[in-house]
Amino acid sequence: MLDEIDKVILHELGKNARISAYQIAQILHEMDYKITDRAIRQRLRRLENRNVILGYCAILNPQFVSQKVNRTVLLKFKYTALSTNLINGLINYSKESPFCVFSARGSGDYDWIFHFVFDTLEQYELESSNFLQRFAEIIMDYRSYETKTFKLSPYSFFNDTQLTQRKVLVYKILESVEKSQFLQEKLQLIVDGLVKFFDAEFARIWLLDKNEEHLILKFSAGRYKNITGEFSIISIDSLKIGYVAKTGKPIITNDVVHDPRIKYPDWAKKEKLQSFAGYPLKHKGKIIGVIAMFSKKKLNIGDFELLGVFSEKVSLELSTHFEAQEYLQIK
Repeated sequence: MLDEIDKVILHELGKNARISAYQIAQILHEMDYKITDRAIRQRLRRLENRNVILGYCAILNPQFVSQKVNRTVLLKFKYTALSTNLINGLINYSKESPFCVFSARGSGDYDWIFHFVFDTLEQYELESSNFLQRFAEIIMDYRSYETKTFKLSPYSFFNDTQLTQRKVLVYKILESVEKSQFLQEKLQLIVDGLVKFFDAEFARIWLLDKNEEHLILKFSAGRYKNITGEFSIISIDSLKIGYVAKTGKPIITNDVVHDPRIKYPDWAKKEKLQSFAGYPLKHKGKIIGVIAMFSKKKLNIGDFELLGVFSEKVSLELSTHFEAQEYLQIK
């Protein structure tokens, strides 16, 4: 069985196969797992020995892949006495073929799907002929489509019912946001949704001022609804919220009390806060604000990732307002 640490390791390797054990350990430290890079290397060896990790690969640039000949092939089988052997041969072909980047068995109208990438059209025609001749006895229907790759995603290792439930909650927040016509209403619904659906003790949104030197607290929900006070104006040079705006990188932790970026650890301890997540809000690739939340519960890697996706969706949803007068008035 895989534990939570194994899942994090596999998830990070899916995003970057060249990530070091030290870097994985640092990510786990932010989630409050006390583990050394040596222990990470031991776990990697164990995962390899158990054939959980079969190999390491690079993630190709979709623009480069799209310049090649991309073909998606759908197969429907005709079943005979030789079907089992031929299907096993098909599986081996998909594993060994240098042209096949994806292969999967289906349960709908078609029995198998392949995605092939070729350097030239001549290469595609030659390999297609070879493929059809090799598996002619099992192929009832063969469909080949010219395709173009827009995105190649890394492998994410999650099979978690709670994560699926979280995804549903994210869409509930976004649905409520989409129904509102006014920007101020949308932003307030976003922080309200984080409190309601992500068990946040409180959630906030700061927007960059015109000089892009300070973040102005504009929306807050949960225990602390007041937008005036010490954190109503934050320099972008601050360790926590400011860092997110300055670098465009999120900050996450499951150890709020001992995290050096938290200004008042005694307050966090008194309030029994455990996790913090802060993400940038962007428009056309430019940082325009920060969304953040504190929770009394620890978040797993899936929660943190989902919050990152949520922030991107929020940026997309709000982007139509950013150049409008309504947005200028909020700032």
